[in-house]
Amino acid sequence: MTDHAQKKFQRRRMSLFNIRKKKVLLLLALILILGSGAFLFHKEKLYAISEVLTWLKQNRPEKNLAPIQAASPRGDIYDRNFRRLAATYETYAIYARPLEMEDPAASANLLEEILGLKQNKLSANLKSERGFVWIAKGIDQSLADRIKERNIKGVYQVVETSRFYPNYETAAHAVGFVENDQGLDGIEFQYNTLLRGDEINSAELKALHFSSASELSQNGSHLVLNLDLMLQSKIENFLKKRVKITGAESGAFLLMDADTGAILAMASYPAFNPNRYWEFSSSALNNNVVSEPLYPGELALIFQQAAAINFKNERKSQALDNMDEAEPLRVITPEIFKRKELSIAPLVDTVDPDYFVHFAQLLGFDEEPVTDLPLKDEAIIDSSLVLTDPEFHSSALRLLTGFTALVNNGKIVSPHLLNKVYPKENTTPVEPTLSGAEHTATLHPDTSEDLIDFLAAKWLKIHRRESRTPRVPMFFEAHSFAAIPENSGQKKAKLDTVAPSEQSPRIRQSIMLGAIPGSAPKLTMIAQLSYPDNFDTAYPDALKSSGNRFSVLRPDDDMIKKMLYVADHPPLVPSPDFWTNGGTASATGRDTLASEKKSPAATTESKKNMPDVTGKSLRAGLQVLQHYNLEIKLVGNGRIISQYPAAGTELKNGAECVLKMQQEI
Repeated sequence: MTDHAQKKFQRRRMSLFNIRKKKVLLLLALILILGSGAFLFHKEKLYAISEVLTWLKQNRPEKNLAPIQAASPRGDIYDRNFRRLAATYETYAIYARPLEMEDPAASANLLEEILGLKQNKLSANLKSERGFVWIAKGIDQSLADRIKERNIKGVYQVVETSRFYPNYETAAHAVGFVENDQGLDGIEFQYNTLLRGDEINSAELKALHFSSASELSQNGSHLVLNLDLMLQSKIENFLKKRVKITGAESGAFLLMDADTGAILAMASYPAFNPNRYWEFSSSALNNNVVSEPLYPGELALIFQQAAAINFKNERKSQALDNMDEAEPLRVITPEIFKRKELSIAPLVDTVDPDYFVHFAQLLGFDEEPVTDLPLKDEAIIDSSLVLTDPEFHSSALRLLTGFTALVNNGKIVSPHLLNKVYPKENTTPVEPTLSGAEHTATLHPDTSEDLIDFLAAKWLKIHRRESRTPRVPMFFEAHSFAAIPENSGQKKAKLDTVAPSEQSPRIRQSIMLGAIPGSAPKLTMIAQLSYPDNFDTAYPDALKSSGNRFSVLRPDDDMIKKMLYVADHPPLVPSPDFWTNGGTASATGRDTLASEKKSPAATTESKKNMPDVTGKSLRAGLQVLQHYNLEIKLVGNGRIISQYPAAGTELKNGAECVLKMQQEI
């Protein structure tokens, strides 16, 4: 073959290769577009497709009236006191194939009588030549059994399951949500395998933080979280109010047991309803505790002072204490970029930059957190920046874990939501290894105590004696600011001549770290507010007028008392008949908010009677009943057609309420 022929052949091969490459790229692009479209597709439309597929699978005459037996229902999720956070309900749907029916008119009359449907409405549909007609959805097993007993030719049943979140927005970011029995976020996503009862391999077992798969059920498991639902609700309301007061765009709050890492409350704003998650924006679905980049601002000085103290203590131990001559230094941003009213952090000691980097590594800032919170959207950390760099950012989860180690003798805990797993086949609880997964950073034994003394005296201006009081909490609030753009034309010389209110850039975030109590803390917390880029004022008016006397994020004394009450009382355990009653019997032990209950006289005066919710939609009915402290059990779906107890019945605290629903087709 001549050189010319070879070159021509190579060009042809390259041309064919490029054509194939373009086709592959186009195919991949098409797959991505279709995948994205499927996710955004309306839920009802996706469900309609699944119904058609179900009908096709059942399109055999010998399957007359045989319900499709689904796999074991997905496990339920509870809070620490066995208040239900997520549940799966089984109902039946009835459909017909008119072309297979012998007497459509007689069948229609019988079905209308059993189901309570309007006369003649169904008859017209069954007399048509359509291949498939829905008759009723969301009916309970007793009605389905009555229809099955009549053995009506051409009438079929299918078992449906639906996931329901009875607390709506409350704890939504912790629990997550489900589509087609697949967890898409939160605990539903993290422990999808356990809830479904899927087979678990060794790699998945390790990722889920369990030591043995033999203890877990193949029929699914129920999960009990460390969250306290009542405290969670109060904290979410607290965060929502702070967002509204300040004009912030988003916020986050995380409360954690300082000794075990158990997450007692976790809130993110904006909120969303997991029952209709597809109606909300991605910003509402994001868990800001993990996904929102957090700029610690002056709070980074706590870590710098801790590093300096630890270095001094190490040198003292080696009889090489040469740090006494070091001058205090503030290393956040130039003073000109601060609002003096908000600059309340004390001067801190200098520390060698290399040692500071090493110290941050001891606290785990360069490693992925060990947690059961999904980290798929975690804010990226720039490991090249030190904590005191104005552009350093982390997630609230990482920052709180590091702070907890500082005030808790170097113990690095693993933040976790899951408390126990209750397999359906054997309700003996199984604990994840996360609850004991903490390890200790190699800090000097005196560092935590010396740091607490420094923060109490220099930052909070309280005496050492007061800081040792067991119930005195310590909160440290700071505000970070966005840098002034380089093309703004502002010069330092010019800034020196203008008023302080005109010198500083826009506020970016408000952050608070807390230790409750300050000495030997039981709890640690972090709260965060992020302000929009187009925020038209440098900081909220409340801060401007009050300066360092005003705290945006500090919990009030009543909320602190509730936090400590939950921390002091271990989670409840289920009564012997709890699981045999479908998870609706009371758990044993005291209610976590028992100390808040009213006196007997007040209780007598506040007795309530059962309202009438028949005829209402499920949403409207639950909104009415949410104030009655009832254990609600749902049967069917659609509008509420009957209720127990009957309207007017005197209610007891925690009484069972059964709502029966039916939907007309």
